Amino acid sequence: MAAEQLIALEAALAELGTLYTVGRGFTALHARAESELLPRTTALARSLRSLLRAGHLTDHAISDTASEIFALRAQWQRGLEELRGSAEYQQALKALAADEQPTLARLVPRIFAGFALATPIPDLFFGVSASSGRRRPGSSPFLSAPQCANTIVQTLADGLVPDDTGTQWWERELACISCAPTPAALDTPISLLLAVADVRVAVFRVADEASFRIFTPRLRGPFSIVLATEAVDEWWDAYEDSYRAFRDALHQELTARGHTVSLIDLANE
Repeated sequence: MAAEQLIALEAALAELGTLYTVGRGFTALHARAESELLPRTTALARSLRSLLRAGHLTDHAISDTASEIFALRAQWQRGLEELRGSAEYQQALKALAADEQPTLARLVPRIFAGFALATPIPDLFFGVSASSGRRRPGSSPFLSAPQCANTIVQTLADGLVPDDTGTQWWERELACISCAPTPAALDTPISLLLAVADVRVAVFRVADEASFRIFTPRLRGPFSIVLATEAVDEWWDAYEDSYRAFRDALHQELTARGHTVSLIDLANE
């Protein structure tokens, strides 16, 4: 057995795992993904490991295993494409493009498994990343305080948009904006707050998650700026200075531009 063949089989199994994750996220495919795709994928992976340990992964065994994996993959790829082409999904795409919130409120739970309209809606917090996006030697992974202030001010002016930069259609289409009912649930100590009285969109809870989802092409405020008094994320341990120094510098930058900033102690949230 060539190493290339084993690598190809493992890659195909990993793709089945991805299809399972995607499939279970859709209401129409959730039950089948759990009852059919997951057990078959698990059994194939177990069989492949067993044959490999016993030294019985012959060309014939490889051919049989590959045929089953590729057939299963093709079946679920077709299932996802059929869902994508369904009238309900296409209607949701049009509703999102037109920002038709009543239609989205009705369709989103029918399309995405575990989604339900949030009632009552709380205040909503949206995380702001201080990452520079750079990971090269000699360059900081953090935005400077002035750069982060620029990002926040621009977001206040432009509003929030969903991340639709994924490579797969299920990552790009019907993309949503994530938020949380408390800043402690975010992975950043910097956030924008949308008070419940200013919420004009449908807000969805997700089963077994602390976060919420909003489907809109652009979410506008009014937002207010919130900074945690302390950062609990270990990512900040890599910052050249203390988080407090960054927080104070950012606070100064924002207030100098005429913005009010609230400080929140996450330990008391």
